[in-house]
Amino acid sequence: MKLKNMAKNNKIQSNIQNCSCSIEDILEVDNMENNRLCKSRSDDIEVFIDPDPEKTSYKFYINRMTDGIPIIPPTKERVRKFLNYTDLKADDVIGVLPPKQGKATVEKVAINSVMAGCQPQFMPVIQHCIEAVSSEKFNLTSVNATTHPVSVCIILNGPISKEIDAASGVGCLGPGNLANASIGRAMRLCLINIAGAVPGVGDYATMGSPAKYSYMFAEAESDNPWEPLHVERGFKLETSTSTVIGVEAPHNVNDHRSKNAEDLLETISHTLSTAGCNNSHVPGEILVVMSPEHAKTISKDGWDKYDVKKFLYENSVVPVEHGDKGGRKLDDKWIVDGNVPITRSPEDIVLVVAGGVGRHTMIAHGFGTSSESVIKPILFKNGNPVHSIQEYNKK
Repeated sequence: MKLKNMAKNNKIQSNIQNCSCSIEDILEVDNMENNRLCKSRSDDIEVFIDPDPEKTSYKFYINRMTDGIPIIPPTKERVRKFLNYTDLKADDVIGVLPPKQGKATVEKVAINSVMAGCQPQFMPVIQHCIEAVSSEKFNLTSVNATTHPVSVCIILNGPISKEIDAASGVGCLGPGNLANASIGRAMRLCLINIAGAVPGVGDYATMGSPAKYSYMFAEAESDNPWEPLHVERGFKLETSTSTVIGVEAPHNVNDHRSKNAEDLLETISHTLSTAGCNNSHVPGEILVVMSPEHAKTISKDGWDKYDVKKFLYENSVVPVEHGDKGGRKLDDKWIVDGNVPITRSPEDIVLVVAGGVGRHTMIAHGFGTSSESVIKPILFKNGNPVHSIQEYNKK
């Protein structure tokens, strides 16, 4: 809103400087008859002005409510915009998040999403990601509380990922994309502020991981020679989904020389066959993010997605003497011909295609048998699929 003149601008700035409201006051539920930003002035309704962002951000940091990076102040006006992109009520509980057993209400998730720098249109994706990590089989209790540097990775599929411009190509696991960076960060702030996964309190990761700041990307479905992840897991191509998986930070596999499927997959399986990872003594899921160039090399030899997963399952192994040096005593049931398979079956290999130009694949070891990936379709509360984010504004 434009101010009429400089005098009015000076008056408003003076009012804000003299305002004694705390951020808690500002976040209080509105009184319908006095719907104001703060209570100390009668004329603050003339124009919306943020509280001091630096002061607010530092206060949140001192109270251990951030990831250490400055936040966007979660004012009422900003939170309201996020609530326009959900058909749930503000106090509806999306999930209960351990270890604190915090109730992830729609409003709390919106507040943390504002803090993370998200756009309001990202709210449906974040909402369904929170629902996914609260699933029993994801086992957020262990993921949050372990000394292992396991992180929550989010994979988006379907038209909504394109609508919000989530990165699936060059640099999709790095900086530079608003949706990827802020949605991944919103997940982490929800885990800190709702679940109680504060480093050294509810999060006991020995060294932590850069993947705990933000870990989200979209699959490059148009560059994928095989069926994308959500179709593999039983959803229609036009259905938008969010998948959460507990994995370590990604590790690069550099192979610019292999010209056929088997040679290239041997390189990837050697990188996967690492002693000391959780998979080496408790086989479970792994994430393989294959570049379009690597995927093309393999698919042109006639290999389908299951062929790739089967090869990696059969060839990614650790000798038993190395596998038994892991975090827990090796169970004999995992030993096959003197080796420990990294995964329990081909189905444990979560294979997606993403990235830009270059013959690289990224692999991320998982959390063994302690966590299973969860996929959620993005739906309205009546169970109908959301085809476009803009459908929320019609509700």
